[in-house]
Amino acid sequence: MKRKNITIVLVGLMFLSVAFLPVLAIPTVAEANSGEGYGIISVYGEAEITAQPDLARVMLAVETTHELAQKAAEENARLTNTVIEALAKTGLEEKQIKTSGYRLYSFSEPVDPRQEEKYITKYRAYNELNINLYDLDGVGNVIDVAVKAGANRVLGVLFEIKDAESLKLQALQNATTQAKTKAEAIASSAGVTIKGIKVIQEEMTGYSPYRATMDMAAFNEGAKGMAPTPILPDDVEITARIKAEYYF
Repeated sequence: MKRKNITIVLVGLMFLSVAFLPVLAIPTVAEANSGEGYGIISVYGEAEITAQPDLARVMLAVETTHELAQKAAEENARLTNTVIEALAKTGLEEKQIKTSGYRLYSFSEPVDPRQEEKYITKYRAYNELNINLYDLDGVGNVIDVAVKAGANRVLGVLFEIKDAESLKLQALQNATTQAKTKAEAIASSAGVTIKGIKVIQEEMTGYSPYRATMDMAAFNEGAKGMAPTPILPDDVEITARIKAEYYF
């Protein structure tokens, strides 16, 4: 009987020890990471990176109009194929030329400007092409070739970075470094010592391709056999902003 009582007491003590161990450990870890009970220094870190573009995205379109929908579509298909064939002759691969949009719609047009009550229905076909170029010096020539072959809309040229994500990460790193430097400067001026980070979060990461201005008249002159249209890229901008709270 006595041996049995001793066993029960030992088991009870072991149970109490196991039950209380987690409760005693949790507050120590939480206090070390939360910054509760400490002073807070809140700062923003900002960074901007500029880089030379290595990719040009040329956006062109072929637009045709006719009183018959079929005729408008057929003429558009013919001109678009002519443009694609002409671009292929410049050395572009098929994967570099993509159709990014196609529309066929009707609209009303007055038969005579002096008789606005009389209208005729016409149809317009619109085929948009997206061309990726890695040789940035050849952008102007590609546009001139396309316009000469039948493209009658130059929608824009974007100069971009192929690996923009790595530059975004670099900008975030720079912004974080700046935030830390600012917090340390504030702490030093206030006569306190930073003990750790309470909160750090990304506020914004931006990527702005450079958009070249378009001059359709200049492109038409280039298509007539004059000097190639000059398209000069500028740097691409990548920005980042973070917010951090340090405790002391």
